[in-house]
Amino acid sequence: MSKDLDKDFDWAGEQMNSLLDELEAEGVNTGAAMGGALTALLFRLMVQSPDSNTTMGMLSSAMNQAATIAAAYDYDEETKH
Repeated sequence: MSKDLDKDFDWAGEQMNSLLDELEAEGVNTGAAMGGALTALLFRLMVQSPDSNTTMGMLSSAMNQAATIAAAYDYDEETKH
């Protein structure tokens, strides 16, 4: 990714994590908050993608990034969601 895309990618992830933290702090059920956020993101992806291959490519890429980040996640040092 280019530096601008990397910056946007990281910023969006940080904003989503902040929103989830805020919802949890307000007493919203964690599963409901994550399910609602994921549903909204998937809906936007599906209606804004030009075709199903683009949708599947984005989903595959996101799952790969999430797995990579989770593998490096320090459960003792970082906030759990």
